[in-house]
Amino acid sequence: MIEEIYKRRSIRHFLQKPIAQEDLDEILTAATWAPSEKNEQPWKFIIIRGEERKAMVKCLKKGIMRNRKGDETAIFSKGYDKFIPSAIYTARVLEQAPVIVFVVNTKGMDYRQSYPSDKYMMELADIQSISAAIQNMCLEATARNIGSLWTCNIFFAYDELKEWLHADGEMVAAIALGYTDKEIKAMPRKPLAEVVEYRGEYPQPKDEVQEAAEAE
Repeated sequence: MIEEIYKRRSIRHFLQKPIAQEDLDEILTAATWAPSEKNEQPWKFIIIRGEERKAMVKCLKKGIMRNRKGDETAIFSKGYDKFIPSAIYTARVLEQAPVIVFVVNTKGMDYRQSYPSDKYMMELADIQSISAAIQNMCLEATARNIGSLWTCNIFFAYDELKEWLHADGEMVAAIALGYTDKEIKAMPRKPLAEVVEYRGEYPQPKDEVQEAAEAE
């Protein structure tokens, strides 16, 4: 799987070539084998294909425009308007992708409400579980030479899309799937020395400790 980890890319150009049902089933099965807190498996996958993509993109664009105009009901404040162009571009990408998978946290809590800290912590645990499922999905797609785009730009139209999906729970992300003829170069990664901090060391085996003492 290390090869797929290195090969995975965020794809933003898709060919109009359908994904075989067998491949899609295996990608989704891989998602369901992710670890989850207390084995709750809080995920649900809603698959958008064909003409349904147009209705989905229409909802997405409506939400983006609501945020762009600074509507009082908009989710994002004015400081986030710099991300609007990226969201518009994502809408175009999702419109061309043959398959879009909406991932829903079936135990998710309404983001507009306030909750006790313990419920919030459990929400974080569920989102971690769902994120692992999404990563499995992207890696299995890569293994089958299918491109993927994991995006949260759908949040600009959270309310519109949630109403359109009409599913219990809260949206976590959308994943576009499809074939591409574009070669995408890997983005640079921070070196381990910058992101890893070691604390403590493995205890030495007794024979090594004894050898060290004798050497002294």
